[in-house]
Amino acid sequence: MLTLQDAPRETATPKPAGGSSQRTPFDQALAAWEQALGAHRVKSGQANTSPYSQSTSSVTRRIPTVLKPQNREQVTDAVRIAARFGVPVYPVSRGRNWGYGTANPATHDCAVIDLSGLNRIIGVDAELGTVTLEPGVTQQQLFDYLESRALPFCVPVHGGGPDCSLIGNALERGYGITPHADHFAALMNLEAVLPSGDVYRSPLSGLGGAEVDRTFKWGIGPYLDGLFSQGNFGIVTQATIALAPRAEQVTAFLFALRTDADLEPCVLAVRGLLRKLGSVSTSINLMNDLRVLSMTVPFPRDEVPSGESIPPELVTQLASENQIAPWTGIGALRGDPRIVKAALREVKRKLRPHVKRVVTFDRARLGCFQQIARRLPGRWKTVLGNQLAAADSFLDIVDGKPSRVALPLAYWKSGRKVDINEPLDPAADGCGLRWFAPLVPMRPELVRSYTDLVTGTCRTHGLDPLITLTSLSDRCFDSTVPILFDKSDPGQVQAARDCHDDLLNRAQAEGCIPYRLAVDDMHWAIDPQDPYWATVAQLKQAIDPAHIIAPGRYCPLQRSVVPSPSP
Repeated sequence: MLTLQDAPRETATPKPAGGSSQRTPFDQALAAWEQALGAHRVKSGQANTSPYSQSTSSVTRRIPTVLKPQNREQVTDAVRIAARFGVPVYPVSRGRNWGYGTANPATHDCAVIDLSGLNRIIGVDAELGTVTLEPGVTQQQLFDYLESRALPFCVPVHGGGPDCSLIGNALERGYGITPHADHFAALMNLEAVLPSGDVYRSPLSGLGGAEVDRTFKWGIGPYLDGLFSQGNFGIVTQATIALAPRAEQVTAFLFALRTDADLEPCVLAVRGLLRKLGSVSTSINLMNDLRVLSMTVPFPRDEVPSGESIPPELVTQLASENQIAPWTGIGALRGDPRIVKAALREVKRKLRPHVKRVVTFDRARLGCFQQIARRLPGRWKTVLGNQLAAADSFLDIVDGKPSRVALPLAYWKSGRKVDINEPLDPAADGCGLRWFAPLVPMRPELVRSYTDLVTGTCRTHGLDPLITLTSLSDRCFDSTVPILFDKSDPGQVQAARDCHDDLLNRAQAEGCIPYRLAVDDMHWAIDPQDPYWATVAQLKQAIDPAHIIAPGRYCPLQRSVVPSPSP
């Protein structure tokens, strides 16, 4: 049996057609996987692998087989076999990384390890507020678990919807508008299978401190858990996440800027609020008119030629008809009712000089608004009803309840009506979506420069500039820009690709760098000569010299492991 160090360094590929009787390394790995996992957990052939190569972007990798382990021991077996025969593998938690590649590996010819079968909630510590779970556990699964046991904690939800993995999102450094906005920051410890097949655990457990390991993130000695976040050093099979308690009172606030020129003073006001209110306030979102329109009205297909963006004058008209401001902000306050009441006064005081209105709502007040909306005539009933439904979903998310409210965005340009109460899969449904998600320091002049850059670049490529700015702290926004296009039109597919590349380069020149990248964009950030990436490469060489796990994922590629052009 070969050791990991002796394993072939080149990427093994499936046996070519032509009738050769010689067994390739892939053939041998496939037979070994079937023996170790059971043939029913090793899926080959186009019908079995094509769902994993579907994506909302143009990326499509060759996936020779899919492995579906059910526990850590089977993950260990799968990795050891991969190392023995030099076949690279690529783990996915649930494969719902829409807009970033979905379940596609960073390179061709990786066997996908689907971890959705590792879906145990190992336990909740109701006293200390932690949950230990496996990567296949979804937002909805944890929510149902907590509800069934009357445990008053928030699920760390995000816009991907109820069927997404909690651990997968945390490892990708995802965030939400929940109390623990930074989901990786809330990840306390983890267990992972290394390329050697050995099992890594956070250090305090090894010293006999299993309980404290679930409550203190940093351990002792060098912090190595971070290697598994946006990395390819192992396959995480278990983690503990700190849960925020549900609040006694949740009150949301919605505000509308008078004009586009009020953006800069509003950014200053938001920054001041976040500093003053601290943990009482959730993240605050600022959305431009097009982003709010995408949540409110159907795409105006009859008025916009295919492959073109919505003209600015039509945006203004639709915004006026639907009472949508140039910029809309939304946030929430959580905690003791007396504290929330005092914080709300501060919100109004800070924002009123810069906005035309501040609307506050909680569950009770929202119910009153909904009763009024039902009595309105015609179009106003629909418009207000849509806005109130979005507000209701916002309260759900703030309180840690999974929601599909963000998913219809992927379907907006298609004109397809979707029901957020039903499962949605934008990749399987042929939606065209790429995410551009740069970090933007919370300086008013830079926010202006950035939003102008996005607007101009998107329109140059015939795409709609839908912009959201979400506060990650009182220092920094993350901006999410969904690049929506028709995947059936090769011209639009190329325009989306070109627009995304243009945005990457132009925003970089402004100092606004993405916090995450799609599987086909990672080369953009990686310079093997840069000391940071050279260090990553050295660590990869030490831990995974055969590049068995996720070659090319946030790491310089071996020369012999180079992705072929996407078919």
